Amino acid sequence: MNFDATMDPASTIRRQYLRPLWLGILFATIGESFVFLVFGLLLGGTAGWPMKLAWTVGFCGVGMGSTIGALVDLLLVDRWRGRRAILATTALSTGILGIACNLLCFRLDMGLEYFGGAEHPVVFLASGILGAMACGIAMGWLLFDEKGQAWLDGRGV
Repeated sequence: MNFDATMDPASTIRRQYLRPLWLGILFATIGESFVFLVFGLLLGGTAGWPMKLAWTVGFCGVGMGSTIGALVDLLLVDRWRGRRAILATTALSTGILGIACNLLCFRLDMGLEYFGGAEHPVVFLASGILGAMACGIAMGWLLFDEKGQAWLDGRGV
């Protein structure tokens, strides 16, 4: 990773392992905010907006963002670099968030009717997969590309 040379080694290692957690939570929360706005407020469901907000941003954004961050830490940090690590981050995000989590939420929504998944199944599933893929690419680039790391360094992340 490309950190400030004046930092002590312990601080550098700490930052290296915290970045995936912070970025995972950030990107998942942004993605879930989109789900809340589009599927929670615009396209339907029967539950009130406070419950939808708690479910999407609170539970899924923080919980699944932490999960992706931890998996990137466990599987990729200090093991893979460059394009290979970016593709692996994208695959993890797409597989875990875009497919597994999205299918779980879709199945839950079929019974709970919070987000209109039954009325708009293709849009619901496709947006989750494509959104997770896009966030995985961005997260991988920030974590494993020299320019992405420099961008984070410049912002103190």
